[in-house]
Amino acid sequence: MTDEAFAQAAQCGMTLAYWAARHPDHVAIVSEHGNRTFGELNANANRLARALRAREIGSGDAIALMITNRAEFVEVVAASQRSGLRYTPINFHLTADEAAYIVGDCGARVLVADARFAGVARAIATRVAGLRVLLAVGDGIELFERYANVIASEAGVDIGDPVLGRSLLYTSGTTGRPKGVHRVQPSAAAVSLFGYEPGETLHLCTGPMYHAAPLAFSLASPLNAGAGVVLMDGWSATETLRLLEEHRITHTHMVPTMFHRLLSMPADVRAGADVSSLRLVLHGAAPCPTWVKRSMIEWWGPVLLEYYAATEGLGTWVTSAEWLGKPGTVGKPKPPDTIRVLDEQGHDCGPGVVGDLGDVQVTRCQG
Repeated sequence: MTDEAFAQAAQCGMTLAYWAARHPDHVAIVSEHGNRTFGELNANANRLARALRAREIGSGDAIALMITNRAEFVEVVAASQRSGLRYTPINFHLTADEAAYIVGDCGARVLVADARFAGVARAIATRVAGLRVLLAVGDGIELFERYANVIASEAGVDIGDPVLGRSLLYTSGTTGRPKGVHRVQPSAAAVSLFGYEPGETLHLCTGPMYHAAPLAFSLASPLNAGAGVVLMDGWSATETLRLLEEHRITHTHMVPTMFHRLLSMPADVRAGADVSSLRLVLHGAAPCPTWVKRSMIEWWGPVLLEYYAATEGLGTWVTSAEWLGKPGTVGKPKPPDTIRVLDEQGHDCGPGVVGDLGDVQVTRCQG
């Protein structure tokens, strides 16, 4: 991951192209809606980038996507990252009014929508004046061009002038209107913490990719490391165990509620499940009850890696071994200087001194 070519690719959103050039036939995406190799995924990202440019969408513009866990979601993100676009995933459980607010607020000129949400997508298209390009993934939506047709005539070779794009993810809006939050793209150093091996490891994505955690931990991290991803279109305990065994999953990301539902399965089902391929299970998003975590470690082994404060930029990490030595601990920051406690003047506090964490940059998009 220290290869100079990889570093250069990361600077312009072309890490997918990096792996496609080296391992074009390695599996990148597995889903019930279609699979992609790294070569196929990269080619479609280039095709979409060219199709958008042909429609006068370029660096600095914004794109919104309302797509389920399928390969096209990944292609839109990859095309955005190499085209200098600002992309915003939309929670497809939102009402038309809620979704239209976000699409308008983020300044989107493009909306790519899954045909499963045709009604909401049409409503957004008629309510957001700034939209100029409408693409439908699936069987088609009135007013929308078919995604597959749009990219079919474009060349799949890497674009010659990539520009790094950015994400603008929205909060849930529990204290008012949702707010757009700019996030830094995952670094190669962060990705390397998880022990991915190109062609050898496979990540199971258990949550919807419109959410920040699956987007970062179950999509960007493995793909940036050259590892494939198996996408779940909706979560269930039974399907999780089936996919773990069928695909010999090595990595995944979960939340405590999923652990609880897995542990609620009949004892004979749990005993008969083959989870021996697992190397690392990331989890966060909520506090994990002590009995749940201990039970999962006893069942799956010391493969759990918990994180805290992901919204604030990832604060601390705790391995299974560290947790077993001190149940309930939140672990330590890695590297250790990523958390700073400051006094009112902005100076570092000494041990035992109460202070505030360093500011988190949150930006509300004005269009």
